Amino acid sequence: MVTELFEISLTLSRYDRFSVNYCLTSGQIFGWKKIKGYWYGTSRGRLLRIHQTGEVLHVASSKEIGEDEAVNFLGLKDKKKEIDTCLALNSFLKNAISRYAGVRILRQDPFETIISYVCAQNKSIPAIEKMIAELSRRFGSKKEMDGMMFFTLPTVEKISSLETGDLLKAGLGYRAKYLLETARRLSEDDSLVDELMEAKYEKAWNMIVSGEAKLAGVGPKAADCILLYGFEKMEAFPIDVWVCRAYTTALKGIINCEEQRYFESRLCGEKKADRSLYIKLGNTARKAFGKNAGYAQLYIYMYGRSCFRRGQRRGSSRPPSTAI
Repeated sequence: MVTELFEISLTLSRYDRFSVNYCLTSGQIFGWKKIKGYWYGTSRGRLLRIHQTGEVLHVASSKEIGEDEAVNFLGLKDKKKEIDTCLALNSFLKNAISRYAGVRILRQDPFETIISYVCAQNKSIPAIEKMIAELSRRFGSKKEMDGMMFFTLPTVEKISSLETGDLLKAGLGYRAKYLLETARRLSEDDSLVDELMEAKYEKAWNMIVSGEAKLAGVGPKAADCILLYGFEKMEAFPIDVWVCRAYTTALKGIINCEEQRYFESRLCGEKKADRSLYIKLGNTARKAFGKNAGYAQLYIYMYGRSCFRRGQRRGSSRPPSTAI
């Protein structure tokens, strides 16, 4: 139970544009709820309350938190104006930046990120949120703030002590065995996280997908999400259905005509990208955006999702899965 809160305030004018709403609704982190204008969620085993009023960000924590730690978690150290200038290469990206300039790539705990994205396989965001909430309720630590109860994401040590049946009760389905295997491996050898943190993007991606740090059930997209949000590999370019739909529009005039025609033919309709196409899409994006590929993906995802959702309301109301 929380008996004391640690509170700090950040002056946002020091850090370029920032929107906590965009950060916490951009699909990069799960388990956060907005209640009466305040965001509540957990990070690194602590419960946080975040509230933005103009150019001031108020952060309350169940454990002591310093300004540097809060700045790091919220991605405020990124030189956003420089990044946005580099990415404003066509009208689509300029519009995306104009609308969502306040978004930041959050620096999440590596272990918590791995747990989240092992659970996220082939699920829509609402379904992921429901699964994470149930996993936390059953096996996380209970915290109280403002008269409300919350639960942290369980640690890998806690998960590794469970059985598959325990995780099935949390609604994980076939992901239960993957999460259990991954948690047990990480709890036995946490040097894997250090190795991934130190490795360059391409090596780290190969380690997770098929190499010595292979994580059970983790495919190309989940590997990119883990590396971008948990390991600061800013070249990572996660590709879901929304990014596929917006890809050729977002890169029009940036890639050559031959690549444009090839991707248009491969991405037409509702089909998902196979592994070979996924790799080609990611490599082309990294060639176009370099170290800013992760931010480019976030803009393409958010703006593309907004545009296509408007289109869906004029046609079919059935949303696609976010998975690839």
